[in-house]
Amino acid sequence: MNQEFSLLKVGHCCHPEAMVMRGHRWKSMDFPAIVGLIKHPAKGYILFDTGYAKRFLKETEKFPERFYRMLTPMHLCDKEQLIKQLNERNIAADDINSIFISHFHADHIAGLLDFPKAEYICSYEGYSAFEQRSRISGLIKGYLKKLLPQDFLSRVTFIEDKVSIKLDKSYRPFDMAYDVLGDGALLAIDMPGHAHGHFGLLYHQGESVNFLVGDACWTQEAYTQGLRPNLMAHIIMSNATDYYATLDNLSRLYGANKELLIIPSHCQKTYEKWCHGS
Repeated sequence: MNQEFSLLKVGHCCHPEAMVMRGHRWKSMDFPAIVGLIKHPAKGYILFDTGYAKRFLKETEKFPERFYRMLTPMHLCDKEQLIKQLNERNIAADDINSIFISHFHADHIAGLLDFPKAEYICSYEGYSAFEQRSRISGLIKGYLKKLLPQDFLSRVTFIEDKVSIKLDKSYRPFDMAYDVLGDGALLAIDMPGHAHGHFGLLYHQGESVNFLVGDACWTQEAYTQGLRPNLMAHIIMSNATDYYATLDNLSRLYGANKELLIIPSHCQKTYEKWCHGS
């Protein structure tokens, strides 16, 4: 299966380095919001998340939501806006047929409203957790309720309703996935812990295999060196025990499969590596 693929940086936020790498400096660090753009030969353009959008600033203008902006200051210049980056590639908003949502934190869904014709693909568990939270309890977990389109339910298909398949042994310890498109091209893999219903997306690009892992880890050092986040990061997680189990599985996968490109959604080094084609 041959998909065209790009990584787009759609803004970034700032947060202390020590929060994601325990024992490191408390110096501010940039965390890009990385979006995957896939052109499937039959299904057209598919996004993996949307990154930030100017709408994030609007929805965090007042308290208590402003605390979100204060904790993770967001920066999005005009040229990094997702719609503008797509337009530069001669892709209109209406050309996006599907958006795969790894999870419902605001920095991953802020641009959903910009794509009025796209189908959404997400976890039912993730959607339910988002919907059931109150304004305050949702905010604590990184949710901004107004970022979700009002017609979301009429346009969504849930990952758990897809056909499940057994993965090849080369992807162990991950052994099961959901066939997103029904042709084996894009495989959704459950990666619990960071948020309810958190999924990664495994796909083939020519001869190479690539793994968009969302926030299963924040940096490549997490799975290559075993670096853990600060304990304070547990606040935003759905289950810290599950998070570390997922991270350990990712480390084992990397150890046995170093040619696999693992793409955390906020890793600057991974983004730069992809941009330089190495």
